[in-house]
Amino acid sequence: MPLLDKIKKKADDSAATEQEQPAIPTAATAAPIRQRRRPAFIALGVALIIVCALGALWLVDRLSTTTQVVVAAADVPEGQRLTAEDLTTTDVTVPSGVATVPGSDLDTLIGQRAVGPLEEGTLLAPGDVSGEQFPASGTAVVGVRVSTGQIPTNDVDPGDPIQIIGTPREGDDPPSGDAPVITGTVQAISSPTTDGVVVVDVLVSTDQSATLAALSATGRISVVLVPEEE
Repeated sequence: MPLLDKIKKKADDSAATEQEQPAIPTAATAAPIRQRRRPAFIALGVALIIVCALGALWLVDRLSTTTQVVVAAADVPEGQRLTAEDLTTTDVTVPSGVATVPGSDLDTLIGQRAVGPLEEGTLLAPGDVSGEQFPASGTAVVGVRVSTGQIPTNDVDPGDPIQIIGTPREGDDPPSGDAPVITGTVQAISSPTTDGVVVVDVLVSTDQSATLAALSATGRISVVLVPEEE
């Protein structure tokens, strides 16, 4: 067979083979999946955003709102008459439920007395001061002179409960019976003199005031710091 015929026959055979091979199916283009919108979830998200925004605005407003109130400008013992140097005002954020005295009432407090001891920087509450007489009926304040060894070296502050105990003369035997004991509350303490003597103002009941004054005059006393009654 001539060469040209062989080449032609081979080409015809290849074409026939390609026609006999089955066609390879192609993957159909996937149709896009459409997500369903849920209006309830969208509304809930919007509501949460609004609530959070309102909460943030409320918090900022609370933190930025201050009130002028009266505070103690110095330590004030119980019963002391208040002066202009004892009180001042300050702007603070007052938590809900905390009772305070408005700064506009400062002048009305001058001349009143502290119901209890006030520490410097304390926010005053309406019940911390009173215009009533001091000492109250049935009580008295007695000044007691004491020196080193007659009063604890620990800080004794206004408002502390104490006992004043009568002691024997130096070198005497201890008393055979119970020593006289006076129970009271420290009202004020003077600054020590050059020889270390201080005067302690003690609030006692009226029926004990004479005994305490007599004991103080002898100089044979001892001041004992006792726990506060619960």
